[in-house]
Amino acid sequence: MVASLFFIWGFCHAMLDVLNKHFQNILHVSKTQSGLVQTSVFGAYLLMAFPAALLIRRIGYQRGILVGLLILAFGAFLFIPAGLEFKTFWSFCFALFILSTGLACIETAANPYVTVLGSKDGAAGRLSVAQAFNSCAYIIAPTVGGILLFGHKAQAGAPVDFHTLIAPYAVLGCVVLVIFGVFALIKLPAIESDSGKADEAGDAAIFKAHISRQPHFIAGVFTQFLYIIAQIGINAFAVNYIVQNAIVTDASGATSTSPLFAWYQSATHAGTADATAAFVITFAMVLYAVGRFSGAPIARMVKPNLMLALYGIANSIVIMLAIADIKMVSWMILPLCWLFMSIMFPFIFAMSIHNLGPQTKIAASFHVMAVGAAGSISAVLMGWLWDRYHSVGISFTLPLIGFIATTIYGLAYPWLLEKSAKAA
Repeated sequence: MVASLFFIWGFCHAMLDVLNKHFQNILHVSKTQSGLVQTSVFGAYLLMAFPAALLIRRIGYQRGILVGLLILAFGAFLFIPAGLEFKTFWSFCFALFILSTGLACIETAANPYVTVLGSKDGAAGRLSVAQAFNSCAYIIAPTVGGILLFGHKAQAGAPVDFHTLIAPYAVLGCVVLVIFGVFALIKLPAIESDSGKADEAGDAAIFKAHISRQPHFIAGVFTQFLYIIAQIGINAFAVNYIVQNAIVTDASGATSTSPLFAWYQSATHAGTADATAAFVITFAMVLYAVGRFSGAPIARMVKPNLMLALYGIANSIVIMLAIADIKMVSWMILPLCWLFMSIMFPFIFAMSIHNLGPQTKIAASFHVMAVGAAGSISAVLMGWLWDRYHSVGISFTLPLIGFIATTIYGLAYPWLLEKSAKAA
């Protein structure tokens, strides 16, 4: 049941990446302005995660999820007046902010709930599997976006038609209401050990120090912040990067298309280059899902922190090849980035809230806030760097920093955990 929530917010997030390019096309906003799509979403995470944690601490995981679902449905339905009446970029940003307030509430409840629904040692793998349902949505959403938003060419001089944008969000709102009804009828298992009750006092494994004095948690939140900058930045401008790398215009104005890209466009019957790039992202999301489903079994053989470090090294190499911008080649390597990103959020999350006991809910909110803070600035900053310097290399240094930080956290984790255990 909780995994179904991961699918819902995965769909919402994956649609953002297609919306970013869609608004550039139909509302003629710059890359910097289109990055405000992500700011609207992740600004809600930044502002609402901590209040959501306090609410969930008071009313419990299940009721917190119900509140989040209601707000999410309301935000989805706001796309209807935004597209039919207001028809402005800012009206869509407002709808996304409300929708994302619901998502922030759901994520603050669902992520830590999954980690405490079993043994501590299996928390990272368990969250990776739950997040895999999120990845399945990431496979579907770019395809839906590519078909509905980029599937046909607008006629020159014709008024902007928002109906193709309204439809998926109206359906989303109805689906969320159905899920709300199901969650209202079932009873989720209560987690007594996360409530701060008396049984917690006798658990010697729980780190007693305040979370502000536990290095494995503090470093984890900071690493999550840098990693999300990498993830959101890559997602936001993947369509731009793929199109510009796969289709090259020389000094005489003649264009050359990567043979593989041309074949892929023909195979998918994509109407435009943007639609083809969206389908490439769909393939990348398949790799993302494979990485998450395989994360749990691999983590049984390889320590999660070492696995995190190895994936961080691999992605640093992929991004350096993207920065090199080898025309007609780098775009084919970029999808590997999603394979190695797959385990990063759940592993960093689970590792950093390890042994926090009754502080788990509040600790989880800091991760959601880190997601919000990073998401609010990442796409705008990358878009500004791209607009300002006309250089993919300069803009993609931000993701590189995130993956280097992830590698360092994985390698330093045993030492950080030891320091947290010794904190008074």
